[in-house]
Amino acid sequence: MTEALRERAVQLWHAWRSLRREELSWFLLMGVFYGLVDASSIFYVMDNARWPSALANQMLTPLLVALVILFTWLPASRSALESPWRVARLGIAVLIGAVLAKLLYDQLMPMLGWPSIADLARERKGEMPHQPIRWLNFIGECLSICVTASLSVAWYEMAMRRRRTRTRLEALLREQSAMQRDAVAARLAALQAQVEPQFLFDTLVDIERAYERADAAAPEQMERLIRHLRVALPRLRERGVTLESEAALLDSYLAVVAGRQRGALPLSTEWSAWLAPRPVPPMLLLPLAQLMLRDAARLPTQARLSAQEASGGGLRLRLSFDRGGLCGEETALRALGERLERLDRAPGAPPPRLQCRSNADDTEFTLELPA
Repeated sequence: MTEALRERAVQLWHAWRSLRREELSWFLLMGVFYGLVDASSIFYVMDNARWPSALANQMLTPLLVALVILFTWLPASRSALESPWRVARLGIAVLIGAVLAKLLYDQLMPMLGWPSIADLARERKGEMPHQPIRWLNFIGECLSICVTASLSVAWYEMAMRRRRTRTRLEALLREQSAMQRDAVAARLAALQAQVEPQFLFDTLVDIERAYERADAAAPEQMERLIRHLRVALPRLRERGVTLESEAALLDSYLAVVAGRQRGALPLSTEWSAWLAPRPVPPMLLLPLAQLMLRDAARLPTQARLSAQEASGGGLRLRLSFDRGGLCGEETALRALGERLERLDRAPGAPPPRLQCRSNADDTEFTLELPA
Protein backbone atom coordinates (compact mmCIF):
# COMPACT_ATOMS: atom_id res chain seq x y z
CA MET A 1 0.00 0.00 0.00
CA THR A 2 2.80 2.38 0.92
CA GLU A 3 4.60 1.58 -2.31
CA ALA A 4 1.44 2.28 -4.35
CA LEU A 5 0.97 5.64 -2.62
CA ARG A 6 4.60 6.52 -3.23
CA GLU A 7 4.25 5.64 -6.91
CA ARG A 8 1.09 7.70 -7.15
CA ALA A 9 2.84 10.64 -5.50
CA VAL A 10 5.70 10.38 -7.98
CA GLN A 11 3.20 10.39 -10.87
CA LEU A 12 1.51 13.50 -9.49
CA TRP A 13 4.86 15.21 -9.04
CA HIS A 14 5.89 14.44 -12.62
CA ALA A 15 2.52 15.69 -13.86
CA TRP A 16 2.90 18.99 -12.02
CA ARG A 17 6.49 19.35 -13.21
CA SER A 18 5.36 18.86 -16.80
CA LEU A 19 3.37 22.08 -16.71
CA ARG A 20 3.86 23.96 -19.98
CA ARG A 21 3.90 27.70 -20.35
CA GLU A 22 0.99 27.51 -22.76
CA GLU A 23 -1.17 25.73 -20.17
CA LEU A 24 -0.30 28.19 -17.41
CA SER A 25 -1.05 31.10 -19.73
CA TRP A 26 -4.43 29.61 -20.69
CA PHE A 27 -5.59 29.17 -17.09
CA LEU A 28 -4.35 32.60 -16.08
CA LEU A 29 -6.15 34.16 -19.02
CA MET A 30 -9.25 32.21 -18.05
CA GLY A 31 -9.03 33.68 -14.55
CA VAL A 32 -8.50 37.20 -15.83
CA PHE A 33 -11.43 36.85 -18.23
CA TYR A 34 -13.85 35.73 -15.52
CA GLY A 35 -12.54 38.46 -13.25
CA LEU A 36 -13.25 41.12 -15.87
CA VAL A 37 -16.80 39.88 -16.55
CA ASP A 38 -18.32 41.86 -13.65
CA ALA A 39 -15.43 44.24 -13.05
CA SER A 40 -17.29 47.11 -14.72
CA SER A 41 -19.67 47.22 -11.74
CA ILE A 42 -16.81 48.72 -9.73
CA PHE A 43 -17.74 52.11 -11.17
CA TYR A 44 -20.97 51.95 -9.18
CA VAL A 45 -19.10 51.89 -5.85
CA MET A 46 -16.01 53.98 -6.63
CA ASP A 47 -17.20 56.61 -4.17
CA ASN A 48 -16.37 54.13 -1.42
CA ALA A 49 -12.79 54.33 -0.18
CA ARG A 50 -12.52 50.54 -0.13
CA TRP A 51 -13.20 50.09 -3.83
CA PRO A 52 -9.55 49.14 -4.62
CA SER A 53 -9.84 46.24 -2.17
CA ALA A 54 -13.11 45.17 -3.77
CA LEU A 55 -11.55 45.30 -7.23
CA ALA A 56 -8.60 43.24 -5.97
CA ASN A 57 -11.07 40.71 -4.54
CA GLN A 58 -12.91 40.60 -7.88
CA MET A 59 -9.72 39.88 -9.83
CA LEU A 60 -7.98 37.63 -7.29
CA THR A 61 -10.87 35.22 -6.81
CA PRO A 62 -11.02 33.80 -10.37
CA LEU A 63 -7.21 33.74 -10.59
CA LEU A 64 -7.08 31.73 -7.38
CA VAL A 65 -9.75 29.37 -8.70
CA ALA A 66 -7.92 28.98 -12.03
CA LEU A 67 -4.61 28.09 -10.35
CA VAL A 68 -6.23 25.55 -8.01
CA ILE A 69 -8.08 23.89 -10.88
CA LEU A 70 -4.86 23.88 -12.89
CA PHE A 71 -3.25 22.06 -9.96
CA THR A 72 -5.92 19.32 -10.03
CA TRP A 73 -6.36 19.29 -13.83
CA LEU A 74 -2.73 18.55 -14.70
CA PRO A 75 -2.63 14.90 -13.52
CA ALA A 76 -5.90 14.16 -15.33
CA SER A 77 -4.72 15.86 -18.51
CA ARG A 78 -1.62 13.61 -18.60
CA SER A 79 -3.77 10.50 -18.88
CA ALA A 80 -3.85 8.57 -22.16
CA LEU A 81 -5.51 10.57 -24.93
CA GLU A 82 -7.50 7.58 -26.17
CA SER A 83 -8.55 6.39 -22.71
CA PRO A 84 -12.35 5.99 -22.36
CA TRP A 85 -12.02 7.40 -18.84
CA ARG A 86 -10.25 10.59 -19.84
CA VAL A 87 -13.39 12.76 -19.89
CA ALA A 88 -14.49 11.39 -16.52
CA ARG A 89 -11.04 12.05 -15.04
CA LEU A 90 -11.09 15.63 -16.33
CA GLY A 91 -14.58 16.20 -14.93
CA ILE A 92 -13.65 14.82 -11.52
CA ALA A 93 -10.45 16.87 -11.50
CA VAL A 94 -12.42 20.07 -12.19
CA LEU A 95 -14.96 19.23 -9.48
CA ILE A 96 -12.22 18.55 -6.92
CA GLY A 97 -10.50 21.78 -7.98
CA ALA A 98 -13.74 23.74 -7.52
CA VAL A 99 -14.21 22.39 -3.98
CA LEU A 100 -10.58 23.04 -3.03
CA ALA A 101 -10.74 26.56 -4.51
CA LYS A 102 -13.88 27.36 -2.52
CA LEU A 103 -12.33 26.06 0.71
CA LEU A 104 -9.15 28.05 0.10
CA TYR A 105 -11.14 31.18 -0.72
CA ASP A 106 -13.22 30.89 2.45
CA GLN A 107 -10.02 30.69 4.50
CA LEU A 108 -8.06 33.39 2.67
CA MET A 109 -10.61 36.18 2.26
CA PRO A 110 -11.38 36.67 5.99
CA MET A 111 -7.65 36.96 6.60
CA LEU A 112 -7.30 39.64 3.93
CA GLY A 113 -10.46 41.47 4.93
CA TRP A 114 -11.27 42.49 1.36
CA PRO A 115 -14.92 43.23 0.64
CA SER A 116 -16.62 42.17 -2.56
CA ILE A 117 -18.21 44.57 -5.01
CA ALA A 118 -21.60 43.20 -3.94
CA ASP A 119 -20.81 44.02 -0.30
CA LEU A 120 -20.01 47.65 -1.20
CA ALA A 121 -23.15 47.87 -3.35
CA ARG A 122 -25.36 46.71 -0.45
CA GLU A 123 -23.53 49.09 1.86
CA ARG A 124 -24.27 51.96 -0.50
CA LYS A 125 -27.96 51.04 -0.57
CA GLY A 126 -28.01 50.81 3.20
CA GLU A 127 -28.85 47.13 3.19
CA MET A 128 -27.75 44.72 5.83
CA PRO A 129 -24.80 42.41 5.04
CA HIS A 130 -25.92 39.31 3.24
CA GLN A 131 -25.90 36.19 5.43
CA PRO A 132 -26.64 33.15 3.22
CA ILE A 133 -27.01 29.63 4.50
CA ARG A 134 -23.44 28.42 4.72
CA TRP A 135 -23.77 24.91 3.34
CA LEU A 136 -26.17 26.02 0.61
CA ASN A 137 -23.87 28.88 -0.36
CA PHE A 138 -20.90 26.50 -0.38
CA ILE A 139 -22.64 24.04 -2.72
CA GLY A 140 -23.87 26.82 -5.01
CA GLU A 141 -20.45 28.44 -5.28
CA CYS A 142 -18.79 25.10 -5.96
CA LEU A 143 -21.29 24.29 -8.70
CA SER A 144 -20.86 27.75 -10.24
CA ILE A 145 -17.09 27.37 -10.26
CA CYS A 146 -17.37 23.82 -11.59
CA VAL A 147 -19.65 24.78 -14.49
CA THR A 148 -17.60 27.75 -15.66
CA ALA A 149 -14.31 25.91 -15.23
CA SER A 150 -15.69 22.85 -17.06
CA LEU A 151 -16.60 25.01 -20.04
CA SER A 152 -13.11 26.48 -20.15
CA VAL A 153 -11.41 23.11 -19.73
CA ALA A 154 -13.65 21.57 -22.41
CA TRP A 155 -12.76 24.39 -24.78
CA TYR A 156 -9.07 23.90 -24.13
CA GLU A 157 -9.36 20.11 -24.48
CA MET A 158 -11.10 20.45 -27.85
CA ALA A 159 -8.48 22.92 -29.03
CA MET A 160 -5.69 20.56 -27.98
CA ARG A 161 -7.41 17.59 -29.64
CA ARG A 162 -7.79 19.58 -32.83
CA ARG A 163 -4.13 20.55 -32.69
CA ARG A 164 -3.05 16.95 -32.05
CA THR A 165 -5.22 15.75 -34.93
CA ARG A 166 -3.75 18.36 -37.22
CA THR A 167 -0.23 17.45 -36.09
CA ARG A 168 -0.86 13.74 -36.69
CA LEU A 169 -2.36 14.50 -40.09
CA GLU A 170 0.63 16.62 -41.06
CA ALA A 171 2.96 13.85 -39.85
CA LEU A 172 1.04 11.30 -41.92
CA LEU A 173 1.20 13.56 -44.95
CA ARG A 174 4.94 14.03 -44.47
CA GLU A 175 5.34 10.27 -44.08
CA GLN A 176 3.29 9.65 -47.21
CA SER A 177 5.33 12.22 -49.11
CA ALA A 178 8.55 10.64 -47.87
CA MET A 179 7.32 7.19 -48.91
CA GLN A 180 6.40 8.51 -52.33
CA ARG A 181 9.81 10.10 -52.66
CA ASP A 182 11.46 6.85 -51.60
CA ALA A 183 9.39 4.90 -54.11
CA VAL A 184 10.23 7.32 -56.91
CA ALA A 185 13.88 7.31 -55.85
CA ALA A 186 13.90 3.51 -55.88
CA ARG A 187 12.40 3.36 -59.36
CA LEU A 188 14.77 5.99 -60.65
CA ALA A 189 17.71 4.28 -58.98
CA ALA A 190 16.76 1.10 -60.81
CA LEU A 191 16.65 3.07 -64.03
CA GLN A 192 20.06 4.53 -63.22
CA ALA A 193 21.57 1.08 -62.83
CA GLN A 194 19.71 -0.33 -65.78
CA VAL A 195 21.73 -0.72 -68.96
CA GLU A 196 19.45 -0.91 -71.97
CA PRO A 197 19.73 -4.54 -73.11
CA GLN A 198 19.86 -3.75 -76.81
CA PHE A 199 22.48 -1.05 -76.26
CA LEU A 200 24.61 -3.37 -74.14
CA PHE A 201 24.24 -6.28 -76.57
CA ASP A 202 25.15 -4.16 -79.59
CA THR A 203 28.16 -2.70 -77.79
CA LEU A 204 29.43 -6.13 -76.79
CA VAL A 205 28.97 -7.40 -80.39
CA ASP A 206 30.97 -4.46 -81.70
CA ILE A 207 33.74 -5.12 -79.20
CA GLU A 208 33.79 -8.84 -80.06
CA ARG A 209 34.08 -8.10 -83.78
CA ALA A 210 36.82 -5.57 -83.07
CA TYR A 211 38.81 -8.23 -81.23
CA GLU A 212 38.22 -10.72 -84.05
CA ARG A 213 39.66 -8.20 -86.51
CA ALA A 214 42.54 -7.57 -84.15
CA ASP A 215 41.47 -3.93 -84.12
CA ALA A 216 43.83 -1.84 -82.05
CA ALA A 217 40.84 0.16 -80.74
CA ALA A 218 39.15 -2.93 -79.22
CA PRO A 219 40.78 -2.65 -75.76
CA GLU A 220 39.89 1.02 -75.63
CA GLN A 221 36.25 0.23 -76.48
CA MET A 222 36.17 -2.37 -73.71
CA GLU A 223 37.63 0.14 -71.25
CA ARG A 224 34.90 2.65 -72.17
CA LEU A 225 32.18 0.08 -71.54
CA ILE A 226 33.72 -1.02 -68.23
CA ARG A 227 33.98 2.61 -67.14
CA HIS A 228 30.32 3.19 -67.98
CA LEU A 229 29.23 0.10 -66.04
CA ARG A 230 31.35 1.13 -63.06
CA VAL A 231 29.63 4.49 -63.01
CA ALA A 232 26.10 3.23 -63.68
CA LEU A 233 25.71 0.01 -61.69
CA PRO A 234 26.66 1.20 -58.17
CA ARG A 235 24.03 3.94 -58.40
CA LEU A 236 21.38 1.32 -57.60
CA ARG A 237 22.56 1.49 -53.96
CA GLU A 238 22.97 5.27 -53.87
CA ARG A 239 20.20 7.55 -52.66
CA GLY A 240 21.84 10.91 -53.31
CA VAL A 241 22.41 12.11 -56.84
CA THR A 242 24.43 15.26 -57.48
CA LEU A 243 25.05 17.37 -60.52
CA GLU A 244 28.64 16.11 -60.64
CA SER A 245 27.65 12.41 -60.50
CA GLU A 246 25.00 12.86 -63.20
CA ALA A 247 27.60 14.52 -65.42
CA ALA A 248 29.98 11.57 -64.85
CA LEU A 249 27.27 9.10 -65.90
CA LEU A 250 26.50 11.14 -69.00
CA ASP A 251 30.18 11.42 -69.91
CA SER A 252 30.73 7.64 -69.65
CA TYR A 253 27.63 6.97 -71.77
CA LEU A 254 28.70 9.39 -74.49
CA ALA A 255 32.15 7.79 -74.57
CA VAL A 256 30.63 4.36 -75.23
CA VAL A 257 28.27 5.65 -77.93
CA ALA A 258 31.05 7.52 -79.71
CA GLY A 259 33.45 4.57 -79.38
CA ARG A 260 31.06 2.29 -81.24
CA GLN A 261 31.35 4.61 -84.23
CA ARG A 262 35.10 4.98 -83.92
CA GLY A 263 34.74 8.54 -82.85
CA ALA A 264 35.05 10.74 -79.78
CA LEU A 265 32.38 12.77 -78.07
CA PRO A 266 33.97 14.58 -75.11
CA LEU A 267 31.74 16.31 -72.58
CA SER A 268 32.78 19.71 -71.27
CA THR A 269 31.16 21.04 -68.12
CA GLU A 270 30.78 24.56 -66.86
CA TRP A 271 29.44 25.58 -63.46
CA SER A 272 30.56 27.13 -60.22
CA ALA A 273 32.42 24.81 -57.87
CA TRP A 274 29.74 25.11 -55.19
CA LEU A 275 27.12 23.77 -57.60
CA ALA A 276 28.94 20.44 -58.18
CA PRO A 277 27.48 18.72 -55.04
CA ARG A 278 24.03 20.22 -55.66
CA PRO A 279 21.36 17.47 -55.38
CA VAL A 280 19.38 16.87 -58.56
CA PRO A 281 16.66 14.37 -59.46
CA PRO A 282 18.21 11.19 -60.88
CA MET A 283 18.04 10.10 -64.51
CA LEU A 284 17.66 13.55 -66.03
CA LEU A 285 20.66 13.99 -68.30
CA LEU A 286 20.99 10.46 -69.68
CA PRO A 287 17.45 10.35 -71.14
CA LEU A 288 18.12 13.73 -72.78
CA ALA A 289 21.27 12.40 -74.42
CA GLN A 290 19.52 9.19 -75.50
CA LEU A 291 16.71 11.22 -77.00
CA MET A 292 19.17 13.43 -78.87
CA LEU A 293 21.42 10.69 -80.23
CA ARG A 294 18.89 7.95 -80.94
CA ASP A 295 18.07 9.06 -84.50
CA ALA A 296 21.16 11.09 -85.25
CA ALA A 297 22.49 10.47 -88.79
CA ARG A 298 25.94 11.66 -87.67
CA LEU A 299 27.19 11.84 -84.13
CA PRO A 300 28.18 15.24 -82.80
CA THR A 301 31.81 15.87 -82.03
CA GLN A 302 31.34 18.09 -78.98
CA ALA A 303 28.94 18.04 -76.00
CA ARG A 304 28.62 20.75 -73.41
CA LEU A 305 26.80 20.78 -70.08
CA SER A 306 26.40 24.00 -68.13
CA ALA A 307 24.53 24.81 -64.92
CA GLN A 308 23.67 27.98 -63.10
CA GLU A 309 21.40 28.94 -60.27
CA ALA A 310 18.04 30.28 -61.38
CA SER A 311 15.82 32.80 -59.64
CA GLY A 312 14.23 31.50 -56.46
CA GLY A 313 17.08 29.08 -55.76
CA GLY A 314 16.30 26.73 -58.65
CA LEU A 315 18.75 25.23 -61.12
CA ARG A 316 18.99 25.80 -64.86
CA LEU A 317 20.79 23.10 -66.90
CA ARG A 318 21.80 23.37 -70.53
CA LEU A 319 22.93 20.35 -72.57
CA SER A 320 24.06 21.12 -76.10
CA PHE A 321 25.66 19.31 -79.05
CA ASP A 322 27.31 20.70 -82.16
CA ARG A 323 24.76 19.11 -84.48
CA GLY A 324 21.39 20.41 -85.54
CA GLY A 325 18.08 18.58 -85.62
CA LEU A 326 18.61 16.48 -82.49
CA CYS A 327 15.43 17.41 -80.60
CA GLY A 328 13.92 14.05 -81.54
CA GLU A 329 10.25 13.29 -82.03
CA GLU A 330 7.73 15.59 -80.44
CA THR A 331 5.96 12.70 -78.67
CA ALA A 332 9.19 11.52 -77.05
CA LEU A 333 9.99 15.05 -75.93
CA ARG A 334 6.49 15.46 -74.49
CA ALA A 335 6.74 12.13 -72.63
CA LEU A 336 10.04 13.22 -71.12
CA GLY A 337 8.49 16.52 -70.05
CA GLU A 338 5.56 14.71 -68.40
CA ARG A 339 8.00 12.54 -66.46
CA LEU A 340 9.73 15.64 -65.17
CA GLU A 341 6.42 17.09 -63.97
CA ARG A 342 5.94 14.08 -61.69
CA LEU A 343 9.17 14.75 -59.83
CA ASP A 344 8.83 15.64 -56.16
CA ARG A 345 8.97 19.36 -55.45
CA ALA A 346 8.13 21.81 -52.70
CA PRO A 347 4.46 22.80 -52.22
CA GLY A 348 3.57 25.70 -54.50
CA ALA A 349 6.76 25.35 -56.55
CA PRO A 350 6.35 25.42 -60.34
CA PRO A 351 6.94 22.18 -62.23
CA PRO A 352 10.25 21.61 -64.04
CA ARG A 353 10.35 22.98 -67.58
CA LEU A 354 12.02 21.32 -70.54
CA GLN A 355 12.69 23.12 -73.81
CA CYS A 356 14.61 22.14 -76.92
CA ARG A 357 16.10 24.57 -79.44
CA SER A 358 17.67 23.34 -82.65
CA ASN A 359 19.12 24.95 -85.75
CA ALA A 360 21.49 23.93 -88.53
CA ASP A 361 24.61 24.10 -86.34
CA ASP A 362 23.65 22.92 -82.85
CA THR A 363 20.92 21.60 -80.56
CA GLU A 364 20.36 22.68 -76.99
CA PHE A 365 18.13 21.36 -74.24
CA THR A 366 17.26 23.76 -71.42
CA LEU A 367 15.98 22.19 -68.20
CA GLU A 368 14.78 24.43 -65.37
CA LEU A 369 14.41 22.75 -61.98
CA PRO A 370 12.58 24.56 -59.15
CA ALA A 371 14.15 24.86 -55.72
